[in-house]
This record gives sequence, structure tokens and C-alpha cells, in this order.
Amino acid sequence: MDMWLCMKRAINAAEKAKKAYDDGRARVAEAGKAIQDHANLAKDLQAAERQVRVYESKFADVSSALESAQLSAKEALEAKEAVEVALEESERAKAAEIEAAVQEAIRKYRHSTDFSTLLDKEVGSEMVDLIYRFKRYNPGTKLNLNFIADPPPLPEGVTEEMIEEYEGEDAPEETEVAGAEGADAEGPSS
Repeated sequence: MDMWLCMKRAINAAEKAKKAYDDGRARVAEAGKAIQDHANLAKDLQAAERQVRVYESKFADVSSALESAQLSAKEALEAKEAVEVALEESERAKAAEIEAAVQEAIRKYRHSTDFSTLLDKEVGSEMVDLIYRFKRYNPGTKLNLNFIADPPPLPEGVTEEMIEEYEGEDAPEETEVAGAEGADAEGPSS
């Protein structure tokens, strides 16, 4: 029985050792797997860090490109505003040139024979119309038409040159202003 008891103890000890050995192997396998997982995670972490650096560099490039684009857009907007201001100024200058050219053409035309002829025709037409109206509404009154061929004498102090120089209501503003200043300087005449 001692032998059997020794054997039983040896078998139990062997089973315990085998069980400890199997548990140790399982733990070693788990530790190896954990080490491998840690190594894989370390590689993934390094790859992720590399990607973060790449993305940060791309972000910096995109940020600088965005700042550059915003600066370019601002410059383009300022250039557009400058062009609009220059265009408005050009339009104002062109309008002033056109107005000056029109005024010059009118001034030259007024001194031309065409204008005098046209004015004479217009005045003649108005006179004929007035004469017709006068005769129509005053049939009993005689109208002396001799003054058309032979104008009445000029008032005292008025010469033919004064009449020729007189430009009337159609005179340019400069002449009217000069005339008004002259009238102010002479004072009221009573």
C-alpha cells in the first residue's frame, strides 16, 4: 500500500505539474499573442502618426492656399472696384466732352448762315401766323404791313451794331452772366 500511495502521489504530482505546464503554456501563448498585438498596435500607431503628419502637412498647404486664394479674391475685388470707379470717371469725362462738343457745335451753328436762315424762316412763319390771327379776329382794323419792308426807326441810343451783337435769349450762359455782371456794375437806371 505504501507503494500504491507513493504511486498515487507521484501521479497526482505529475498531473499537477502537467496542469501547471499546460497553464504555463496557455499563459505563454496569451502573453505571446499580447506581445504580438502590442507590436501590431505599435505599428498601427506609427502608421497613424505618419498619416497625421502627412495630413497636417496637407492641411498647412491647403491653409496657405486658402489664405492665398482669399488674398487674391480681395485683390480682385479691389481691382474690380477700381475698374468700376475708373469706368464711372471715364463715363463722366466722356459725357462732359460730349456736352462741350455739343455746346461748341451749337455755338458755331448759331453764328452760321444756316442758323440765320432757319431762324428767319421760323420768325417769318410766326409773323405770318400772327398776321393771320390778327386779321381773323380783328376784321375791321387795318394792319400796317409796311414795317416789314421798311422797319421803324431805332430808339435813341441803339445802333445797328448793337442789334447785330445782341444774341437774345438763346445766348450762351457766359454771355448772359457777363451781361448780368455788367448790369450790376452799372446799377439801376431811372
